[in-house]
Amino acid sequence: MKLFRLTTFILLLISQLLFNCQKNTDIDEAPEVEIPQEEEELEEPEETPESPETFDIISESDPRITTHHLKSGSSGFQIGITSNGGGVINEVIIPGLGDIMGPASDMYGRAGQVAIRDASHGGRYNPTQAGFYETLGSKCAITQTSDNKKLIVEPRPMALWHGDGRYDFTRWENIGEDPYRNDGGNSDEDGLEEEGLEGKQLDEVKSEFDYYGTYEDISGQHGISIGIIKHYYQISFIRPPGHCINQHRAGTKLWNEKAVQSDLSIKAPSGVHPGSDKDMNVMTGVWSLRHDRSLWTTSYLYYRKTNGEWAITNKESVGSGFPEADNTVFILSDSNVETQGKALGLYQPKTDVNKNVIIGVNESDKSIAYKDFRGNLVKLNYDLKRIPTMSKYGFSNRIRGMINRTQLDGNIYEAYRNEIYIMYGTPKEIKEAVALLDLSLNI
Repeated sequence: MKLFRLTTFILLLISQLLFNCQKNTDIDEAPEVEIPQEEEELEEPEETPESPETFDIISESDPRITTHHLKSGSSGFQIGITSNGGGVINEVIIPGLGDIMGPASDMYGRAGQVAIRDASHGGRYNPTQAGFYETLGSKCAITQTSDNKKLIVEPRPMALWHGDGRYDFTRWENIGEDPYRNDGGNSDEDGLEEEGLEGKQLDEVKSEFDYYGTYEDISGQHGISIGIIKHYYQISFIRPPGHCINQHRAGTKLWNEKAVQSDLSIKAPSGVHPGSDKDMNVMTGVWSLRHDRSLWTTSYLYYRKTNGEWAITNKESVGSGFPEADNTVFILSDSNVETQGKALGLYQPKTDVNKNVIIGVNESDKSIAYKDFRGNLVKLNYDLKRIPTMSKYGFSNRIRGMINRTQLDGNIYEAYRNEIYIMYGTPKEIKEAVALLDLSLNI
């Protein structure tokens, strides 16, 4: 039955999913389908300590302010993140060029970040790392380790993005305006009585999900000497369904009953867990990085094929993806000579974290109760001219969905996770770093 449901799920993806999967971007069919992996020995997850919520879910702030910096390697490569907006990346310093993230990319709806959404809620129940709107970010606590090698974005609730102009769910605008100009500033279209809502706009935008992330300089490890930063993130379906997801319930404007899954799990948890309007059905997670083309103009994309060989293209967009690409790694460069020029590499290797993207977490001790492949379809996203002034690139993961904790045993909640490596060097140096990582990670 699990195999039958997996086949049905894949057919549903091919025939029905035509919705946006990140602000101002389209995600087409993912070209790669992995076979579910055998269960592996459960290990301890990265530490995700509980911390009290000390900030409002959103507040007015400047998305261009970088609050924390992380250098890697000896070349001067550096990234910066902001505690004003969920720890998103809003600075990438390329040696000789400076910060390549400027006015076009330093926005809460852009930047370097992750967001999730699903087909059943029309793609508009959209927990987003940065916040709700371009100057309404999710403030967070960020810890820097004493050796200055790691930045930790402490756990905090995620806000919903504003609905991309398709669904106004905020009756209240007491914290800040939404983008809808015909609502009088005091109405929405979710059909709920919210005049007496205690938290007003804060309750409307506070999702059932928490974000936790780390950025770690690992230059000097695995035999790698160039700049390389490991980024881990975890999005936890930690709160029971509440007011926020109820604004996107069955019967509302964008609800899509056809996307609801008969069973959200593949291997785990055991048993049948049918989807509902309180779960995530056919979910897409997109992690993207962006930069201003006026600050760095790249023309070439190196990518690894399924046979392990590298290819190069000057196409401006991958469209529906390269059929021959392995969809794990690519390199942006301003040179088609691999030993020359400046290059930025992104690698999402086929580690256990990236294959079994869903985990069940014991809330009491944060141990992993189970892992599930969840039908993960991986795609490389690359759009050199997402808008004329900005490039956008990263990875998308499309899965069967996530189960809300009221369907799970006791203290268990589900979390979605990924790990990505960000590298700087020449194309050749980055290729060599990827090979060293593969050897060290036993891939």
